Amino acid sequence: MKNIIVLTSGLSGSSVVTNLLCRAGYWPGDSTCKKSDYNTHENSRLVVLNEQLLQLLNYDQEYSSAVKPNKLVQAAELINTIDLMPFKTFVAECDKATPWVWKDPRLWVTMPFWIQLLAEDGFQVVFVDRSISQRWISELLRRNIQTIKYCATYNSEIKGLIKQFVEKHQLSCCDVLFDDLIEHPENTLVLINRSLDLTLELSDLKAVYNKPLYKRARGLGDFLCSMLIYFKNYRIRLK
Repeated sequence: MKNIIVLTSGLSGSSVVTNLLCRAGYWPGDSTCKKSDYNTHENSRLVVLNEQLLQLLNYDQEYSSAVKPNKLVQAAELINTIDLMPFKTFVAECDKATPWVWKDPRLWVTMPFWIQLLAEDGFQVVFVDRSISQRWISELLRRNIQTIKYCATYNSEIKGLIKQFVEKHQLSCCDVLFDDLIEHPENTLVLINRSLDLTLELSDLKAVYNKPLYKRARGLGDFLCSMLIYFKNYRIRLK
């Protein structure tokens, strides 16, 4: 099996997808980053190194709110200006645990750097996306107050940059729409298995997803709650 790099703009269901891949035998790291309510399945060391890269780019605060394509160009150029030993050591450690899976929302910025340390035929990409309506509700529930237009634009720009990166390096890419995985699991698992040469079953998905299948992840109750949060904060901003 080839290693896998999960690329996403965040809050897309990528933690569920990565956990699902771990069920297939992919190694996420000796330790992973955990939030208060779920495990991100992001290699803790990878996250630390990506944070260092973003700090060098002066982009560690803005990457999650403003898309700046020039930062990806600068990320690639870091290969000539920084001490590469910690990054090479990390890659070597991961390769000892092959097949590994990397997932970190920062990777859409930092992959132009990382790919120069990786064998391009040694990994494939899994791109995880989500419908804008479901993503927007999730953003609001996490108190990330934004308009649906902003949400759509931000994520569309990142998707475009990821697709450009995949095409530039002619990488194998499996597209996963989280909505389809949850609402139409059997068909989506077939597509994932065919693309990645895996044998994941419905039982694997049920083991990593603790909500009901065959329905939207964010229902009417979530929508109404998110609208209350949105309009409450909208009024506060007007004062």
